[in-house]
Amino acid sequence: MTLTSKLFGVTFMSAMTEGDLLRLARGLDLSTGVRSAGHPREDDLGFARLDYASGLFLKRTAVEGQWTLEAHTWGHPAAHTVHGWHVRAAGAAHQLDPAVALPDRLPEIVPEIPGRLVGHASNKRLSRLRRRLVGIS
Repeated sequence: MTLTSKLFGVTFMSAMTEGDLLRLARGLDLSTGVRSAGHPREDDLGFARLDYASGLFLKRTAVEGQWTLEAHTWGHPAAHTVHGWHVRAAGAAHQLDPAVALPDRLPEIVPEIPGRLVGHASNKRLSRLRRRLVGIS
């Protein structure tokens, strides 16, 4: 038994015409099975691989004309990676439904670089390099 966790979901309204489906497929590199023969299963409507252990699934909802893009993972992706996937999925859904809101930006985390006290001559020679690496000047 494998356990998955839901990372995010983006719900949108669309008639899901061939053009809409093509736009989603191109924007998300989505393989689709919406028009498959017979009765398509809920889990074969569309799938996009996000990384080795994560995927984005296109699912119907109980409401007519409403769809959701759900990201699930079997791994532990980094928060900034998941946020990038969320922005991409919401952007693709926003093209079909302008009411879809894009996620807020993640706060930028600047790593603190520990400093150490050294002699004046050593500090003077390396200060310009350190400022350039840190991005101060």
